[in-house]
Amino acid sequence: MQSLNDLKILDAIERFRSIRKAADHMSLTPSALSRKILALETQFGVELFERTSKGLRLNRSGQYLTVYARSQLAEFEKVRGELQAIKKTTSGHVRICASQSVLESFLPVHLARFQLNNPKVTVSINHSSSARAMTDLQEYHSDIGLCLNLSDHTDLSVLGDADQEIYAVVTTSHPLAAEREVSIAEIARHQIVLPPQGSGLRLMLDQHANRENTFLTPAVESNTYASIASACRNAGLVTFGLSLYEQTEDGAGNVALIRIRKMPPANVRLVKLHGRTLSPAADKLARYLGNRMRGRAVADAGQTTPQATQG
Repeated sequence: MQSLNDLKILDAIERFRSIRKAADHMSLTPSALSRKILALETQFGVELFERTSKGLRLNRSGQYLTVYARSQLAEFEKVRGELQAIKKTTSGHVRICASQSVLESFLPVHLARFQLNNPKVTVSINHSSSARAMTDLQEYHSDIGLCLNLSDHTDLSVLGDADQEIYAVVTTSHPLAAEREVSIAEIARHQIVLPPQGSGLRLMLDQHANRENTFLTPAVESNTYASIASACRNAGLVTFGLSLYEQTEDGAGNVALIRIRKMPPANVRLVKLHGRTLSPAADKLARYLGNRMRGRAVADAGQTTPQATQG
């Protein structure tokens, strides 16, 4: 490979499936990017892409080389971070894959707090199911993952682990807001907003409702936090969140969190690919998030929450 930009070409084309969009992303003209693609194929002696009417698509050789390219870019981030550590600063880019419920209730506020103390660390987040997280980590799409009810796997190292209670979330003016605990059947009598079928939280809620001979019929079903939060705040619908939700700005003042009777807890795990050395930026963020998760678990157990290590 001639440069890091050559490595980034493969990743950009896989993501955008378009010469024009990939070229815009890399600040190149489409013709310049096309020449670089031909140069890569000449260098390796194989075609890397399939040309279709819908644009470019990686073939098997291209997919193999893209995984290698991402691993090299991740290694570069690690080395760059180590060099910055010599200067006693932390910089770099961290990629996180996260289940929707964790993305909604935990990451936004804690990433903001981390970046206040680490302004040279940038973060990108991919919404990913727990089943998809393994592939994201193996193929270097992500550095770390925050997943709901993730099964044990020899390819993953667990950096943080916490059981999380699932709450009904309502505005303080909702009829249920005064209750400390309600059954899933009582919740089902109200209009509710749910994540889509197949998501980890939705699966747990449907299974619990089935055990209690109740059926949850959503008035609104959405896979975006903004629309779920809007339906709760503005339309008075009931939604659901993890106990991690209590740490967010939304968790204080304008909403009430109500325990769901007999509802089993969810498990949230912070993971990385086994054997992979994280960049200093990713390692620092992982340690920060792990500390916050452990602090929440202690608080849920009715103990004093320890002061988490600040980023």
